[in-house]
Amino acid sequence: MNNQKNRESYWVKKCILVGLGFVFLLSACTSTEKLVSSDWYEIKSQHFRIVTNGNPKKVQKLAEDLEQFRIFSQKYIAFQSDQQSLTIYALADQLSFARVNGSKNERNVIGSFRNTSYGSFALVNIRGNRYFPDNPARKILFHEYTHFLTYSRSSYNYPYWYSEGLAESFSTVRFNGKNVFEVGRMPVDRAISLSQLKQLPLKRLLEATRGSLDEQEAEALYASGWMLTHWLLFDPERKLALERYLKAYQTGADSVTALPNALDMTFDELEAQYQLLSKSDFVYFSGQISESRNISSALIKPMMRETAIAEIAHFMAITRQKPSVLQDFFKSAKQKGVVSPPLQAALAISESQAGNFFLAKEILKEVEKKYRRESWYLEADAKISLTEALAKNGELDVNEIASLRDQYVHLVNTQEHIPAYWHELAITMQLLGYPREQYLEMLEQAYWRAPRDINIAWWFVRELYVSRDKKLFPYVAHPLLMQIYNKKSRAYLKSMIREIEQEQELNVTSELTAGGLGEMLAEYHQLSGNKALALAIDYSGAYAVGYVGESHSQAEAKNFALKACEERRANYSVRDACTIYAEGNDILDSAAAIITPVIN
Repeated sequence: MNNQKNRESYWVKKCILVGLGFVFLLSACTSTEKLVSSDWYEIKSQHFRIVTNGNPKKVQKLAEDLEQFRIFSQKYIAFQSDQQSLTIYALADQLSFARVNGSKNERNVIGSFRNTSYGSFALVNIRGNRYFPDNPARKILFHEYTHFLTYSRSSYNYPYWYSEGLAESFSTVRFNGKNVFEVGRMPVDRAISLSQLKQLPLKRLLEATRGSLDEQEAEALYASGWMLTHWLLFDPERKLALERYLKAYQTGADSVTALPNALDMTFDELEAQYQLLSKSDFVYFSGQISESRNISSALIKPMMRETAIAEIAHFMAITRQKPSVLQDFFKSAKQKGVVSPPLQAALAISESQAGNFFLAKEILKEVEKKYRRESWYLEADAKISLTEALAKNGELDVNEIASLRDQYVHLVNTQEHIPAYWHELAITMQLLGYPREQYLEMLEQAYWRAPRDINIAWWFVRELYVSRDKKLFPYVAHPLLMQIYNKKSRAYLKSMIREIEQEQELNVTSELTAGGLGEMLAEYHQLSGNKALALAIDYSGAYAVGYVGESHSQAEAKNFALKACEERRANYSVRDACTIYAEGNDILDSAAAIITPVIN
């Protein structure tokens, strides 16, 4: 990096502390009423769309800063050319932000990133913490956009501490002139945390996962993660070690030992260095952005209040806020005369997700017929019907599922960028008994558009496992492992990964006793004589297996396996039909339509 180094006295104990006392003013209106009563604007630049109820001129400047930041970030993050579609909800204050975000701790949380199966969203309280210098909204948006570039449309996973540390490092980027940047300044709030001795123990930092820390520890992780990331990222030799560490992390290396190994240090040596960091001076760097581009002014366009309110409500519905929250939203909108059919559809989606199917359908019935070919209506109608159908224990109505399939085909054809439509189309195709290779095409399209959606990835990885797709399976499985925190699920997925890796190395089917499905397959491999195995695995990850050995004939083995599988399928409410997966020592790879030899 051919940059001029600058040194600031970031010795944390010398940092001038900023008072953190808040005066929480009680407002005469609720957060919902604030949203419904606001004036709304849409600000669009080349790569960003921002919806705001704040000062549009200030938000316009934020959009232009984001365009500059996007150019800068190409020096450090290898993101895809089509990985730039991000919707930002820039909310005017704590009241607005807390309602849309669903935050329980509205005073401390001023920004969040949501990577959903409907797209990527960033939320920010543009007022932020008014006691901190600079523009807090700008810092938060740079932080959240860094997450977007490293997460969206990417299967690559960073450790929790590094993900937040990198986002914090980039959150304070400054631009002096059109092409000159400064990077590496310490975020003031992290300096305060470190000065108050909130440094997280190194082992705790390295092994932390999202949701594993309490509020105080999480605050310490952000500060300590920034500190350790800065130390690694901006030194050429340590940066190479960091790259080795991240590569090892992707393949399941131990999160605590992998970093000192990459640095060629013992854990104790690294811990001693880590303890000294909070008393260190940190350098920041200035340089030029290699690409010189003229950034056009972002366009400001007033939004109809009905349109903005409906969009916000849809976001709240797909992020699964409680129906009572949407009901309150709808009630306030009705009082202000800004109820719209799309708002009704959002409320109906929320009710259906809570299992209130009759009420959801009644709400949707109130939408006038002239709107019923609109995408937002078709989405709500299909989602409600599919959710209700999957909640039933009895036989599915084939005609109803076929109609749903057609609705999702239309949605995919008109809005192919939304992963949820591909995913739910795949579900309807599986329910209708389509061959595995056909619904897997739809599932794969959903996965590439939303590789971090756990429901999509779990189904896809299990299908790749039973198909023995040794090329694609690890590409999906390793990132998924980094997102799963349930011990039982992690152990199950790890055993599947080890089994596929062993097969790949030895070109044989492993005898490893994996949990769940893997264990049953391992038991089948030990059988002899005429044998067969039938399998059903559905969109939710539920599966049923039936197998037998030492039968009088191969035909008898197949019939028994199918019968046993069907009995278990009924007991465990598996939606997919049972099919023969293996005959004798041959696994039938239905996805590739070939037979792969199995060696015991």
